[in-house]
Amino acid sequence: MITSTRNPRIKWVRSLQSRRRARREGAFVIEGVRLAGEAVAAGAPVSLVLHIQKIGEQEGELIDALTELGAEVQEVAEHVMKACSSVESPPGLLAVLPLLDKDPPDELSLVLVVDRVSDPGNLGTLLRSADAAGVEAVFLTEDTVDAYNPKVVRGAMGAHFRLPVVSIMVANLPERLAGLEVWLAEAGAGVAYDQIDWRRPAAVVIGGEAHGPRPEMRDLASGSVHIPMREGTESLNTAVAAGIVLFEIARQRGAA
Repeated sequence: MITSTRNPRIKWVRSLQSRRRARREGAFVIEGVRLAGEAVAAGAPVSLVLHIQKIGEQEGELIDALTELGAEVQEVAEHVMKACSSVESPPGLLAVLPLLDKDPPDELSLVLVVDRVSDPGNLGTLLRSADAAGVEAVFLTEDTVDAYNPKVVRGAMGAHFRLPVVSIMVANLPERLAGLEVWLAEAGAGVAYDQIDWRRPAAVVIGGEAHGPRPEMRDLASGSVHIPMREGTESLNTAVAAGIVLFEIARQRGAA
């Protein structure tokens, strides 16, 4: 059993939880039964599993399955698990995985572009909604929060294992979005979201909470799309607005 927070493996896990630079070296952390189950279902490679002594039958079965995926398994003291966890009440099971490398399909018909979204909770919800609505790839531009931030991973609820999430420079977007109608989501601008024929191949650009999409996005866009709202109300949360648009696309395409 590991009882010291100075153990090299524990230091590594803690750095992955707290530092984007550490995650860029090629690994991220998942916590709890739900995400561990998603990793097993996806057959994802697993580097390390940490667990406390008091675990239930379900956790024990997951640990066995994670071991089969190549994981080194270590029991840790509860205070060590707390030091490694990114939540107030640690679930008692976490795993370290290599960053997922899912390539988008060669021909895309629905893409979400996330530009300068800084709130990890919003990005996690965006990824979860994109996965549910049938988005084929999510492109994250520079200045967007790290897709493997612990709060993003929790909020996405396993979307990382099913959905290609690609960090991309804005300058490279025109090539990746070739052949798609690009719609810029903006409060009160352009066409109402339910008045567009979304059956055609499309990309939806969602901008940051504070400043919206960067000006360069307008050069890519076919037009702007908005969600009609009662006069005098504030604009919707970024993730909520994206979900409304994406599920209208799914509805028109017969997927919802």
